[in-house]
Amino acid sequence: MATTTTPPNPRLRVRPATPADVEAILDVHFAAFGPDIMDQLMYPQGVSADARTKFGYSFFPPTAPNEKGSDDAASKPSHKKKKGELLVMVAEELPADDDSTPGQIIAFSKWTLSREPRSEEEWNDGSENETAETLGEGCDVTVYNEFIGALHRKRRVYSRGDPALFLGLLASTPTRHRTGAGSALLRWGTELADSLGLPSYLEASPYGYSLYKKFGYQEIDVLDLNITERWGAVKTDDRNWGQNCAVDLVGPAPEGTFRTVIMKRPAKTAA
Repeated sequence: MATTTTPPNPRLRVRPATPADVEAILDVHFAAFGPDIMDQLMYPQGVSADARTKFGYSFFPPTAPNEKGSDDAASKPSHKKKKGELLVMVAEELPADDDSTPGQIIAFSKWTLSREPRSEEEWNDGSENETAETLGEGCDVTVYNEFIGALHRKRRVYSRGDPALFLGLLASTPTRHRTGAGSALLRWGTELADSLGLPSYLEASPYGYSLYKKFGYQEIDVLDLNITERWGAVKTDDRNWGQNCAVDLVGPAPEGTFRTVIMKRPAKTAA
């Protein structure tokens, strides 16, 4: 299903990720989200090597060893069964006039495709929360579960067990913004959803919100997390906590609150 495509920018190529791309994907992710308040709260001492490695498993989960003592199973967390088909795509910036040189990964997206309806027992199993074992050394499990876990619970409420395409992550290297890489990855996903006649869901960060609206995603709810009251974080003037996102839907975010917008792109109807 995942295919290589050429976006409008001739120096960009969108292709399926491979396990060899994980380190580059992690570099992009933490460069993009590391300065944000929620990542700072989740990783108060910075991202440890253990946390980085275990976060990488979310893109290519380790396979359980066949024999006791094989591989490095003792250091690998036990991962919950993913509810759907995991699709990880990368956007590469290609060298000018040199097809022989590998491209540089400057953005990625992680999608989950649920093709068939699922029973309530499957979609409503309450398995959102993570542990210190799965998140890695130095990650604040409480912050992670109150933020990411709450977003996953929101997803359960709105998507239920219906077939859909879910965007879990989209990030681009901060120094390579405005290259069209994020748009190229989003276009790939929306075209896939349209080809299957499925709706698409995502949870928009304050910085991605306007891009998603351009691709037809509509606000359906918000997660307002008052991080000043809970963890004492104070907003500075140069940071965007989503206070002006989804204002028409629910009004401005209260002071001290970090807002994430739950969005849906309806299924494409037949002409």
